[in-house]
Amino acid sequence: MTTRCREAGKRKGIGKKPRLWIRRREATGEALRTLATLQLDAALTELRGKNVSPDAVHNARTYIKKIRSLIQLGAPTMGSAWRDRLRKKLREAAAVLGPMRDSDVRVQSLDEVIRKAGLPAVRFDPIRRRLSDESGKRRSKDRRQIPRVERILREIRKTGPEWPLEKMDGKKIIRRVRRTYRRGRIALNLCSSSGNSVDFHLWRKLVKQLWYQLRITSRFWPDHALNWIRDTDLIGELAGKERDYTLLSKRLIRLHNDPCSDLLVNRINKIIIILRKKSISNGLRFYEERPKDFVKKLSIP
Repeated sequence: MTTRCREAGKRKGIGKKPRLWIRRREATGEALRTLATLQLDAALTELRGKNVSPDAVHNARTYIKKIRSLIQLGAPTMGSAWRDRLRKKLREAAAVLGPMRDSDVRVQSLDEVIRKAGLPAVRFDPIRRRLSDESGKRRSKDRRQIPRVERILREIRKTGPEWPLEKMDGKKIIRRVRRTYRRGRIALNLCSSSGNSVDFHLWRKLVKQLWYQLRITSRFWPDHALNWIRDTDLIGELAGKERDYTLLSKRLIRLHNDPCSDLLVNRINKIIIILRKKSISNGLRFYEERPKDFVKKLSIP
């Protein structure tokens, strides 16, 4: 979390982030339920009030992603009906918050590209004003939808005690982590050979999911999985930045016959290529082991 995010959190009384790891003596299913409740409460706290900041929206989206990862781990005993119902509700909540976050990120990414390329900022002021105006309008429009997101999250939280997680155990958790690792490994091989942006973004999501699952199970890995968490965090940062620049590039392309926009798109596309290469290079090193060898290090009773 950035310094600005932490300061915003302190102002709202959020304090430090809620726990995202299973304790050693916790019953596995109950631990997943508890962690999901903590993330739901944190998301609801972020969205509290009338003037929800961009940082709060970003934080709430992050908590929703963590809840998704917890549900993914609990899937073997939850059954498809419960799992699909919860996923649908979480997607609905994320769909409201996503455009708000993306419109703000486009402005931030534009500033980064101009600074990195050493371009005169004043030359691109008209584009920046346009993106900033769009961001403000989007925030004003979608902010009215935040009560709907809060209702969805409260509905999910209310059902928490009913989630069928009693039969969850360590072996099932290990199999789910192995599955996520295997899917990420397959997706990496695909996107590294195809160069397709859709394949790359699928892999990015799987890396993020594994990152959360490593953190959730960290107490059961050697050295709390610090090296693997660090590696997946780095890959996720690179791939996430690539996504931000891709969003900006797509928006700028729609500014037809604008020489400044064309110049920026050219610079951005070069940065995107570099970010993808770095992400994939780091990914190939991380995913060297076969899935069954990777999870041998994970021991959950």
